[in-house]
Amino acid sequence: MKKLIIILFFAIFAINEIYAQGCGPNCPACSGTIDGSLLAPKTLSLQGLYMPTAEDEQGIVNLRYGLFSWLDAGVGYAFNARKIIWNARIQPLTEKKDGWRPGIVLGTGSIRTGSSDQSFYLNLLKSKEFSENFAITASAGVASLASELDKIYGIGNVSATFSEKYTVYVNYDGINFHEGFAWTVNNWLTAGFMMIESKHPSLTLNLTKSLFQKSQIELNDID
Repeated sequence: MKKLIIILFFAIFAINEIYAQGCGPNCPACSGTIDGSLLAPKTLSLQGLYMPTAEDEQGIVNLRYGLFSWLDAGVGYAFNARKIIWNARIQPLTEKKDGWRPGIVLGTGSIRTGSSDQSFYLNLLKSKEFSENFAITASAGVASLASELDKIYGIGNVSATFSEKYTVYVNYDGINFHEGFAWTVNNWLTAGFMMIESKHPSLTLNLTKSLFQKSQIELNDID
């Protein structure tokens, strides 16, 4: 019941708060993750996106935090527009790894790369690990804009990860495709390249840090 109340509140908030959107609700710059999955609880993530050839917005930063296993939220800044952007996701149903059941994510995101609106969306996520060196994640769903509730867009994402370090992906936001590559350098740094709308090259950077968790050394001392 508590989750249902939060979901309803979240949906109402998403409809009434209008800031900006454009690149796509499942875009790494907007959601903070390549496949649209939530951040782990007590994890802080700082994402940066630089688009030197874009006309509307060339630089965006986004700070996101995993509040619970089923909720993360973030706030960011669009430099050209000089506006605050925000995003949030809830996951009422988790994916069943050894079965057919996908995870369900409800979200909202704002970003300025061509238009000015807030999107909200529903996404189904499913991943499959074929070996330690190869895994695929796919998502599909629907999205709409706060200013155009009568229009529903299909969204999707497919990503393939190799050796748990290199990921190639294609994202579709209902209007445009965005292709990219990400390299997980270590457990706190990911760098990448993305083609916004298949025509604007951009650089991405993601710094991730787990907070409020005991280190392995401290856990060993306790044992």
